[in-house]
Amino acid sequence: MIGHGMLFVVMLVGGVVATELEPEDSCRDATVSPPVSLLQTRASLGHDSWKLKRFSLAVARTVVQQRPNDTNSAFGLPKPSEYLGYRESGGMECGLNHTADLYKPIPQVLAEHPGVDGYCYFEYHAPWMVYQGYSQRDITDFSVSAEIARLSMRSNELMCPNDPGMNKGPAREIKYLGDNGSTITLFDRHVDCVHIAGDVKYCHALGWLGNQVDTSLMIDPDAWRALNERECERLNETYKFSDEEITVGKHIDDQEWIFTKDGRARNLALHGYHKCLLGHGAEEMAYCAHLSCLLPGTSDQIGHGVACE
Repeated sequence: MIGHGMLFVVMLVGGVVATELEPEDSCRDATVSPPVSLLQTRASLGHDSWKLKRFSLAVARTVVQQRPNDTNSAFGLPKPSEYLGYRESGGMECGLNHTADLYKPIPQVLAEHPGVDGYCYFEYHAPWMVYQGYSQRDITDFSVSAEIARLSMRSNELMCPNDPGMNKGPAREIKYLGDNGSTITLFDRHVDCVHIAGDVKYCHALGWLGNQVDTSLMIDPDAWRALNERECERLNETYKFSDEEITVGKHIDDQEWIFTKDGRARNLALHGYHKCLLGHGAEEMAYCAHLSCLLPGTSDQIGHGVACE
């Protein structure tokens, strides 16, 4: 099942497991945020063996029985309902099949189902959108949630095999296409883990790296959510996304290629904007800003950790 250039990613975050098949530069959506109660108590990996066993069984079932209309191996993820059980949001069960709404604009879909979390509604079709039973309105410190997300990536041997240690990995050029088709080249001095190259180009295109946004606001959840609201508005004002683009169907269609060297800034930004519309933009922005930064005084030099302080 693991082909050339593919990673079978299994991570355990706050006792909740997620997995994804992704190209090596395309591991972003494997991150799953932990429950809020855990955000306040620890930044360590989960240890509930029964959840891991349940998830492993779900993976095995998914490998032999793909869901309808899935065309990319990334969608071989098990349905979250198989390893998290029954959950609901706004009175609606999570993980139901909503094929008829995939190509409706996300705001229209959520307006038709007031109070329902966007991840809850669409997780059947984009199973990296895992509803954990809380919204980003409940998070009291986005720096903690971002650190747990970072650790979850780094602690997984497939996401970060032979971890050399923080800022000990090799230097690397990271490229994607700008809006005019020109190549944007970033220089990362230490690519410690395989997921970082894809994350860096995605977060840079969004404008959400550290030093692109004010990371000091992460400890003030209201200020961080307000900043993210403005950032999401900026993305739409910049690109004027059409109704055809702001759908989960488009999000799914773009998943296979946008994190490669042929990914375009508009599509990378759209991928993040979808998460704004689904109600999880502040979490996404926090992960980006905490993982990597533009080094002070530069426009193309990427740093991580203490290099960003």
